[in-house]
Amino acid sequence: MTYENIKSLILVILVGFSVLLTWSIWTYQPNYEIMEKAKTVQEVEISAKKEAKEIIKPDRIYYHYDKDRHYGTIDPNEIEKVMAEISRWNFSDFVNISSQIKNYSSFIHNPGNAVILFPDSIPFEFFRTIINTKEKKIPEFSFDRIVINLEEVQKDHGFVYFVSTENEEVYRSHVPASFVHNFKNSFFKNAEYSLNFAKYFPYKIANDRVLFLPVEETKMQRYQYLSTPLDSEKFMNALFKNPSVVQKNDPTSGEEYTNGSSIMRVNYDESTLSYINPVENNESSFISNNLLKRSIDFINEHGGWTDDYNYQFVSMDELDHQVLFRLYDDKGYPIFSEGSGISEISLTWGPNEIYKYLRGNFSIGLEMEASDTTLSSGEEVIQFLESEGYNMDNVEDLVVGYTMEKNARIIYLEPSWYYRYNHTWNKLSMDDIEGGQNRGLE
Repeated sequence: MTYENIKSLILVILVGFSVLLTWSIWTYQPNYEIMEKAKTVQEVEISAKKEAKEIIKPDRIYYHYDKDRHYGTIDPNEIEKVMAEISRWNFSDFVNISSQIKNYSSFIHNPGNAVILFPDSIPFEFFRTIINTKEKKIPEFSFDRIVINLEEVQKDHGFVYFVSTENEEVYRSHVPASFVHNFKNSFFKNAEYSLNFAKYFPYKIANDRVLFLPVEETKMQRYQYLSTPLDSEKFMNALFKNPSVVQKNDPTSGEEYTNGSSIMRVNYDESTLSYINPVENNESSFISNNLLKRSIDFINEHGGWTDDYNYQFVSMDELDHQVLFRLYDDKGYPIFSEGSGISEISLTWGPNEIYKYLRGNFSIGLEMEASDTTLSSGEEVIQFLESEGYNMDNVEDLVVGYTMEKNARIIYLEPSWYYRYNHTWNKLSMDDIEGGQNRGLE
């Protein structure tokens, strides 16, 4: 092969490689891994979110056997079982029967009724997210009692009533009869023999209203806990839309954060955290839709349910656009905090956003001490109130609970009777009741 032929062959090979390389570059597709969309800003979550059914709960259940046998419970486990059961029922055929009710107390507390009590009225439109109903169009109403009639069962269905004691409204619904029979056999029949239920007696007050109070004294415990301070910086990042422009001040009594309009204060002396957005001042009247849902969503957004004890919904004022949640202990007792509000989460809404947010700035930590005590019976409390000249027609409720106080890092929970008088909860100490009894013996 001549020299010229060899050069020509090499040139052809080089041109071929060049064409092959060019084609490879043009058609090359790199095997990149697909990258997940990353969040540019991490969501602030101080504690775990909670579902509505964990916040919207009854705080008492009564079973009425006859005029002399009434049993009730505040036990969270019993209440949870009942709510889990009725949440499976298919409620249907809602009808307003208010005009047919002559005496609300008699209707609610008839023998054979199971009565589930909520601390305040709940819009049914929101409650339907907790229970089961296939009804698309349900009248707009609120209720604070669920009454299950365990005697009035027809062939294929039973009756459950949603009652508003404040508005004197009753809506009747149908449920399959099998559910009512099962409830009677599984829950109602044996409650009077359960250690989780206590015997109650009726006490009649104004407007045919009846309070049910424990027959026996109540054995409880005093507690001391170590408090755990909440992270103020996390709340600042959660409550302000643009935390980068927030400035911090350090007054002698706590901490203060502001963006020039809204302000968040941590008060060490009162053990509270407050946030105020003056732009949303709620003095002007406006329609506040979904107030309860908005409040739960707001707290869930930053995980504000910060205690091992449970916060539960206790009241809503639609006129003033306020919603209140209160701590309950693991036995079902409400925890009050006179004046300070450290056992509560209070929200006040403006037309568009939160206007005022107030809560404790700590959570309940390690238990340090516990001691036994006994509270007076319901009869003794009634006798004391009557002897002190209280207008019993204005007594709206009577419950056993705890008073929370805080000194430095120590939390004190003291058992006490509480009475709601003219829409305000007040404490009855053991010294008050025992002193009244002693005066009566003199």
